Amino acid sequence: MNRVYLVAAAEAEMAARVEVVKGAVAMVGQKAAVYKPLAAVSAADAAEQIKAGADAALMEKICADFLKRDFDAVDVVIVEGAAGMSALVGQKFNEKLATALDAKIFANGEDADLFCHSRLLKCEKCLAADLAEPAAERKTSQAMFRAGLLVKASKAVKRIALPEGSEPRTVQAACLAVERKIATPVLIGKKAEIEATAKSVGVTLPAGIEIIEPSAELAEKYVPTLVELRKAKGMTPELARAALADNVMLATMMLKFGEVDGLVSGAIHSTADTLRPALQIIKTAPGVKSVSSVFFMCMPGQTYIYGDCAINLNPTAEELAGIAMQCDDTAKAFGLPSRVAMLSYSTINSGKGPDADLVKAATAMVKEARPEMLVDGPLQYDAATVPSVGSLKAPNSPVAGKATVFVFPDLSAGNIGYKAVQRSAQGTISIGPMLQGLAKPVNDLSRGALVEDIVYTIALTAVQAQ
Repeated sequence: MNRVYLVAAAEAEMAARVEVVKGAVAMVGQKAAVYKPLAAVSAADAAEQIKAGADAALMEKICADFLKRDFDAVDVVIVEGAAGMSALVGQKFNEKLATALDAKIFANGEDADLFCHSRLLKCEKCLAADLAEPAAERKTSQAMFRAGLLVKASKAVKRIALPEGSEPRTVQAACLAVERKIATPVLIGKKAEIEATAKSVGVTLPAGIEIIEPSAELAEKYVPTLVELRKAKGMTPELARAALADNVMLATMMLKFGEVDGLVSGAIHSTADTLRPALQIIKTAPGVKSVSSVFFMCMPGQTYIYGDCAINLNPTAEELAGIAMQCDDTAKAFGLPSRVAMLSYSTINSGKGPDADLVKAATAMVKEARPEMLVDGPLQYDAATVPSVGSLKAPNSPVAGKATVFVFPDLSAGNIGYKAVQRSAQGTISIGPMLQGLAKPVNDLSRGALVEDIVYTIALTAVQAQ
């Protein structure tokens, strides 16, 4: 599938307009399929959700349904737009759906008057001209990325340990994970406390949730391995038993033993408390020297990757190069295009100083290690993202003006950068931090995480474990 066209037409004219698009696609020798989003959700329900401002959940539901269809054998997907809705509600539905599916809108006559943006094709001649052009790289919208996470996670359900088992948001997220079939949550904690929490937040624990109660007997089987792993640091059986009294350490040992496939913590623990046992026990993947993190910055029409915004304080050039390559791997693993911008206050040679030199050195290391990787730097943020600025400041760059992955030079810049975008760019949702470089997936939560944040982190972890 290279292109998606959304047909905006009155209900009585929809079939005829769809045939027009089919004919235009056939004229250029391509194959088309028709998708009806209102088969996944009724027009009445869709209209109510649009009116109520609940379009994000609506678009994710439609995107999930879209992803489950087999469109691999076709070149073009023709989407039937709003039908059975008032003009203004239908217009909003079509525009939201066009953004979610990265579709162009085909509309003419009075319908075209409702739309006035770059996605609009007003006539058959415009449609034919668009089909004659090479297909542009498809964008992964916020709705498509979030829906895709859940769809990917559901393909191979993994056991995800949640050591903060009686924490209210965690209990709610575990219930949703079972409901959406994205993981088997393993809540670690006292069963009575978990059940009391569930009752207090108004949820019923489904059969798909597992509860593991910590005990001295359970911990004892991990003691010899923990002692062996940490003996160089003075670990003794007594110290190991004390360490295993902490649920995060216990869950980490379960992950080490392969009894769970991933671990999510941080709702009531610091990043250090989540990460320390993982670094001590799970350790880094073969060939990886250090752990880093990424945030998936989901803007309405496109999803980007920001790294490292949570772990490495002042990375060396070698560490920064490693972060860039880990981010490249992550982009590809999650089906996102990878054009990596090594960010700085300088673009190429415009600025001088040790910080810019460090980024330049890191970029050179990446290019030497992975000649096929699309990476450039130093680049200022505007040169990395705005085509006109990129072509002016770095005319020969394969990344400038079209970066999709952003590597910040240090933790201050990264943390400030992602939070500024998260809080200031309307409609932006950040998912993360997701840890990169560990031998098995362990992910941290913000202590301010919402229930949905935890659900998507569980999904991320499940996908990493596949």
